[in-house]
Order: sequence, then C-alpha cells, then structure tokens
Amino acid sequence: MPSPGNFSGFISDGSSSEEGELHVDFPTGSILMQSSKAFGPVEEVSGDVAKHVADMVNQIFDHGMREDTYKEIAEDESTKRPCNCPALSPIECNVQILEALKQDAKKADLRMKEVNKDITKAASIIIKSLSVLDKVAEDEGNAVVAHEVGMINGALALLGHANYCNNLARRFNIKREINQKYSHLCSDKVPMSRFLFGDDLSQSARQIEEGEKLKSKITTKSPFPSWKPGAWKFGSGKTRTQFKGHTRFQPYGQRRLGHRGDQRPYYARQALD
Repeated sequence: MPSPGNFSGFISDGSSSEEGELHVDFPTGSILMQSSKAFGPVEEVSGDVAKHVADMVNQIFDHGMREDTYKEIAEDESTKRPCNCPALSPIECNVQILEALKQDAKKADLRMKEVNKDITKAASIIIKSLSVLDKVAEDEGNAVVAHEVGMINGALALLGHANYCNNLARRFNIKREINQKYSHLCSDKVPMSRFLFGDDLSQSARQIEEGEKLKSKITTKSPFPSWKPGAWKFGSGKTRTQFKGHTRFQPYGQRRLGHRGDQRPYYARQALD
C-alpha cells in the first residue's frame, strides 16, 4: 500500500538533473486506485482467492442457495451427524413452553431452529472431512495438511459458537412471551440440554417458586408505618385524632394549672394567672 504522502503519484528520488529538474517516477496501476486504498475504509481482509471461488461465496452469503441445490446438499449422507455427537442435533423447545406461546412466537422459534439445523449439518460435513485430513497428516507427516486441519478446526469452533448463540437468541425471544416470574429460565446461566430450557422444566419452575417464597419471607419490612392524612403518629402509637383538643400550642412552655378535675377553659385560667 502506498504512503498517503505519495497519493499524487509523483515521487522524487532525491536527485536532480543538470537543469535542476526533479526526476519523476510514475507508479504502475491507477493512481486513484492507490489513493482509495490509502484513504479508504480500513477493513480486516486477507489476500484474494480465486475469482470463481469469490463469486460463489459472495452469491451464497448474500442471496442464499437455490431451493433445489439446498435440498440436494441437505439430504446428502455426509450431513448426517456422527452417532456419538448428540450435540449436532437441533435443540427442541420444551413442550410446556411451546404450547403456551402464541402462533407468531412459535413460527419465529421454528425459523431459528431451522438455522440451527443448517449449522449442525455443516458441522457434520466438516467433522468428517477433518477426520480424514487429520489421519493423512498423521500418517504422512505432511505439515501443510496438518496446518489446514488446524484452520478447519477453527471453522468448526466458530460454527459451534454460532449454534449456541442462536439458541440463546431463541430464549431471548421467548422471554418476552412468557410470565416474567419465570424469565430466569431464559438466562444464559441456565444450562441447555437437548431441550432449550433443560431436561426438567418442572423442577426448574419449582425452584424459582420456592426462591420467590423464601425471598418474601426474609425481606425486611419497613419499620415506619405509612403516613395518612389526619393521622399523625405519636410515641404511644395514638393518632392525632385520639389527642384532639390536647395539641394546642402553648407559648413560653406554660403548664396547665388547676386541679385535675378543673375543666375550665384555657383562657379563663390564663386570666386568673
């Protein structure tokens, strides 16, 4: 990639002719093409592959396969999973939850499950090819083949991760459709099995219910009662209405005079004083 300082295409070699003119070298290729590489968006890419391979990849990843081609590959014997790899079968949604979903939510989950099916079929093909290449590399000691085995193994790991993330996305979509009391079942911390929400959904639901009951029991209640208009609280627990007539403001800390049975009004007692 050329230096951005040379985008004009005029590069001086530092020498000059007798007339004092600089030598000018014209780089090969389009000057604008080199400038676009220097100033264009930076993208993580590697070297080019063969054109026919690039055309095939671009077509499939942008537009998908034709129906007849897809059916031919999907039904091939190589797409069947090895018997000892149960993880290469699409994960089913638990019946209890699937039956509780609305029709649109069911269709959405079914479409995402079809994506899992394609991922696992592709992984089955890669595993079988990987096993053959690994044996060749081991028997012949071919370093090139051994390197390619490592590369393909990385592709297999990415497929497995994509399959797991797609199942988590299925849970996230279902989370909005179920009772939020059980939304914890959709967490990524809940392990998956051959079913989206684990093998024993009833046991998981019971654990959530028991946890909610325990939480409500041990939660500390507020020590202060709620305030209500016209019912101020006093130290003895009696309200203002119960002390009506005894809450008059008395300036200068005057104490009530007279005997206990004296029921005369306050202003009369004040006049006597």
